[in-house]
Amino acid sequence: MRNAPALWSVLLGLLAVAAIPVAVAYADRSPRLELIWAGVAVPVAALLGLAALWAARAGRRRAELTLRRSGARTAVVGRLLALVGLVFAGTGAISLAVYAILSWRGRT
Repeated sequence: MRNAPALWSVLLGLLAVAAIPVAVAYADRSPRLELIWAGVAVPVAALLGLAALWAARAGRRRAELTLRRSGARTAVVGRLLALVGLVFAGTGAISLAVYAILSWRGRT
């Protein structure tokens, strides 16, 4: 029997980690988009990271209820990926805030 929440936590964690770098790469290669528009991926990464944390918690609980503890390590990996995704989202949010402040100060 597989621990589905633990597997989902890894998948969602990977998506959370990849959201911002993929958006930056896409915006960098697109002739129509400016790089600042990659900031749209910040809340996406945050939501995916939170969802991965929730799934990892559910996976850990399910692993504790089984005799073989199947999926416990997978839930830990999902939790770590979720935390890295949340760190990326936090860093992106700080970057956007600094950009907004500098843009506002430059206009006055």
